[in-house]
Amino acid sequence: MSIKSKLENYLYDNEYKIIIKNNSINICNYTEIIDFDVNKIVIKNKDKKISIEGKNLIISKMLKEEVLITGIIKNISIN
Repeated sequence: MSIKSKLENYLYDNEYKIIIKNNSINICNYTEIIDFDVNKIVIKNKDKKISIEGKNLIISKMLKEEVLITGIIKNISIN
């Protein structure tokens, strides 16, 4: 990979990322939110779906390419 490519990847961070912290999940570079309620949220990127199950799930932050989900997280699956 060239220096230019590495720099572009760093500046335009297009990688799909899932960051799990205490009772929160931050998802970067998602495509759409398919379904959500207080017990389940399903989010899609280009070729995968992430399903978060739990209690009192809330979308705490929603930007064009980033979403933060908080609540009691019991299960995470990626299809």
